[in-house]
Amino acid sequence: MRYPPYQWTGLLWRANPDPRQGLKGIVMVITAALVGLVVGHLLEVLLDRFYADTPPASPLVRCSACRSPIRPPHLIPLLGYLLYRGRCPDCDQWLPIRVLLLPPASALVFALAALTSDEWAPTILGGLFSTIFLALATTDMERRLIPNRIVYPAILLAMAVSWAWPDRGVGQIFAGGGLAFAIMLIVYIVSLGRFGFGDVKMATLMGFTAGFPVMVVGLFFTAISAGIVAAVLLLTRVMQRGQYIPYGPFIALGAIISLLWGHSIID
Repeated sequence: MRYPPYQWTGLLWRANPDPRQGLKGIVMVITAALVGLVVGHLLEVLLDRFYADTPPASPLVRCSACRSPIRPPHLIPLLGYLLYRGRCPDCDQWLPIRVLLLPPASALVFALAALTSDEWAPTILGGLFSTIFLALATTDMERRLIPNRIVYPAILLAMAVSWAWPDRGVGQIFAGGGLAFAIMLIVYIVSLGRFGFGDVKMATLMGFTAGFPVMVVGLFFTAISAGIVAAVLLLTRVMQRGQYIPYGPFIALGAIISLLWGHSIID
């Protein structure tokens, strides 16, 4: 069995003692990061059309304000944003910050997935679904919306590839999805409108990717991180009691932790 270049010991990363395997693992991490950069950029470019009923064959746009067609520099990750200094070259409006952040964030989660695994299947799956969660978090922060055009196909994809995970079975995947849906549906009902149904669907996706019992880790970190941030915002009076707060970023955080380190945390 091969080993990743760095192994998680529960508290810190430990270098692999085998230099040959370590070198192969480093190459794998770099390759995974490059794949993640491309995947994150492609998803970011397509993200805007998930907000509206845009025909699939319509031209890609870069700016949601003027809807101008995308220019060639924007087809390369980060190049267009840096070249035009974060503004639309046609109407001079600021581009969404996700244009700058999503591709490198995707590269990071792909690299972390490679660091926590020694096989390509869990690396690609972990990186891909982590990137999807990051994209859903950005849509929730930007538009207070978790698009069905993303979350439903992602759930179907998670079901379709449930057999490909080396550390969780098909039964665990479907049990995780069902349990996550049941738990979050109860939260949705008792929250009296403070928790959206889009959050329920996003947490269900977490269950179908992490599986049972690892999805419990994701829900735990979701609740803890949301509670801490809400408490800080209330204490500093940045947010008033009862004011809307997007839960998508917290669900994404919990999902990524469960995907990449859930089994290590449970063990």
